[in-house]
Formats: sequence, C-alpha cells, structure tokens
Amino acid sequence: MPKRAAAKRRQIAQISPSRAARLFRLLGLMGESPPKSRDALMQNLGIGLRTFYRELQLLKRCGIRVSLSEKTYRLHATLEHAQGRLPFPDPRLSFAEAQELVEGSGPASSRILELLNKVMGKDR
Repeated sequence: MPKRAAAKRRQIAQISPSRAARLFRLLGLMGESPPKSRDALMQNLGIGLRTFYRELQLLKRCGIRVSLSEKTYRLHATLEHAQGRLPFPDPRLSFAEAQELVEGSGPASSRILELLNKVMGKDR
C-alpha cells in the first residue's frame, strides 16, 4: 500500500461513540433538503454554539466540505461520501476479535491485518 494512501486514511481524531453519533446525525441533517440554519441544527442536536463550531472544525479536518449560504448549511458532497470520511470510535477489540475480522475480504480487513501484524511484531 502506498504511504500516501495510508496517510490519507490516518485517523483524524479519537472520538467517543456519542460524538460519532452526533456527527453522523449532523451530516444527515445537513444532507437534507431544504438546508438548515445554524439554530435549527443546534436545536435538533441539542448542542450549544461552541460545540457546533467545534464539530464543523472536525468535519473540515476530515475533508468534509460544508458551505454556508444565506445563513443555512449544506454539504458539498453526497451524504454517503461525507459519512464515509467520518472518524469511527475505537471499538476496543480484543486480539481474538481482530483476528476474526481479518478473515474477511476487502480493504478494511487488510488494514486490520496490517495493524495486527505490526502490533504482534510480524511486520519485520
């Protein structure tokens, strides 16, 4: 795997499950039509102004573009694409669970296998 691709996938932030759920809901709201105002988004999520802007900053760091037009917020990409860029909370897997996951096929299984091998010292 090229180093450049691995760097792009590097976790942007360690987030809690509740924050991941809030970000997921925020994207869902911003992906709806018509676009929503800051106050409507904050009310739907039950958050304050500081948290709202902190979440927007994290979305930006994740490469999720959000536009502000006429006091409403809208996603630049599709909802599916934006959700795919969100960080995922640490699932706190055991070694046995990680080994079970690497038996699958696909890029996620390969990434787990690579990490598992690195942790177990098998990458040398």
